[in-house]
Amino acid sequence: MTRKTIAVALSLLVALGLFALAAGCGSSSEVAEEPAAPDQQSSEAVPADPARTVIMNGRSVMSGWMDHWGYAWEGPVEQNGYFLDYTELVDGDIAPSFANNVEGLAPGSVVFFKFCFVDFDGSNLDQREAEVEEVIETAKQKGLKLIIGNALPMHEQDSDSSLLEEYGEFNLFLEEKAAENPGSVWVFDFYGTLAGSDGWLKAEYDVGDSHINEQAYSDLDPEFFALLDQVFGQ
Repeated sequence: MTRKTIAVALSLLVALGLFALAAGCGSSSEVAEEPAAPDQQSSEAVPADPARTVIMNGRSVMSGWMDHWGYAWEGPVEQNGYFLDYTELVDGDIAPSFANNVEGLAPGSVVFFKFCFVDFDGSNLDQREAEVEEVIETAKQKGLKLIIGNALPMHEQDSDSSLLEEYGEFNLFLEEKAAENPGSVWVFDFYGTLAGSDGWLKAEYDVGDSHINEQAYSDLDPEFFALLDQVFGQ
């Protein structure tokens, strides 16, 4: 083997190593398995109906919800008569990545947007609200129906009490935005289901790091699909 061949091989190995370290609420790669390879079952799946499809924008908690529904990481998954597909938001570039994810969707398409729990720190409400404003403006320009998830509560341990006030203010802000945009913006209430009377994530839903478990996703489902019935009914 020549020196040139050895150098090329070493360069490829280094590049692959750096790529493996780059996977990043985190990123959905933290909680989701790698995309499943195409198989016989997926090739026989019912074709998605664009008129009943929701594009779900989020990160690790969203990808966990997709796993809960049996998403195969290629094409949408069907649940309760709807087709749910996943696109990941980019940490630090949330509003622009949302705009990129919904590029090319037909007017009237339904899209879901949510922040991750780590996007709140008790002092950055203005930034989160500004990003929501950008997301709403993008949806308006493209004629999309937009569902926004409200605050995901963290568990109390390792959390600052300032988060509780920020959760409340953010959730109220979303309700005001929905009221200003009837028929085009809706709010999905994660917080009302997941938070206990103290405002923190219920212990029975916590996997240990403020991500949520299967029971939490199951308890979110009824309200979610009821909201979809309302959105698609309009």
